[in-house]
Amino acid sequence: MKSQTDTAEAILARHGKSFRFASYFMERDDAHDAALLYMVCRELDDLADQDMPTEAENAGAHQRLMTIRQELLAGTGSDPLTKVLIDLSVRRGLDTRAAVALIDALIEDVRTPALIGNEHELMRYCYGVAGAVGVLMCPVVGADDSAIPHGIDLGLAMQMTNIARDVREDADMGRRYLPADWVDHLSPDELIHADSEQREQVAHAVDRLLTRAEAYYASAADGFNRIPGRNRRAIAVAADVYRAIGERLRRERLAWWQGRVHVPLTGKIWLATRRLSGHGTIQGSGTHCHDAELHRHIADLPGAHAPSGS
Repeated sequence: MKSQTDTAEAILARHGKSFRFASYFMERDDAHDAALLYMVCRELDDLADQDMPTEAENAGAHQRLMTIRQELLAGTGSDPLTKVLIDLSVRRGLDTRAAVALIDALIEDVRTPALIGNEHELMRYCYGVAGAVGVLMCPVVGADDSAIPHGIDLGLAMQMTNIARDVREDADMGRRYLPADWVDHLSPDELIHADSEQREQVAHAVDRLLTRAEAYYASAADGFNRIPGRNRRAIAVAADVYRAIGERLRRERLAWWQGRVHVPLTGKIWLATRRLSGHGTIQGSGTHCHDAELHRHIADLPGAHAPSGS
């Protein structure tokens, strides 16, 4: 019978190829806990998807998700996913409030298929599904509390990269994560059937999103030195590999309508070699303090950097 760790690593290998690649550079015990955390996040996502064979199973999945949420707020529970998160909280200091924020975002994304209206909505969505994971991951990789805002920024940057990569795929599912006021309020169906002028307009929005992500990748890099040893290199490799998706999209002239792009294994190895030799592609902003302006849309959420006086 497979152990829980074996199952977690199998899920990571199947669904999280970029992070799986980076995890080879982590301390072994930390890599196991990171895989457990990834497994939990993936299973929470699956429960929220409402993609079960029957409505009864969908209802059961939703009820289980709400039970996990309630158990996390109570600090105790019997669900296996709750147990993993609480165990990580006890052993590693994981902030379960961020897991609650993740669950809330996953539920909302299914309840109201995304038609993001503006930048404020975009950043709060990105926090819910990815920035919150940054909060959860920081203690697992041994980072101190000062790294948490930078961990959030890495999650935000990665999610913006995801959105840029998946415009067509999301449109096929009735979703549009690019802010409406960036794309002249085009609906998902209009994105699918966009003419050349509309394609160019959306490509400009994709480029704008990738440019915005750069500030968050730089802030993430400012936090790399707050992560110890091998784990620092692993997270930096993961960031370099993910950012390369956006770079590849730009090299392909932002042709978002042709579907998602990916970084092949040879590209990942090249990026890892560069990072390990001291020449990573993501450079920090050069500042020692986190820029609270990056969190102005999410300042009230767990782990975020609230501006002074807010």
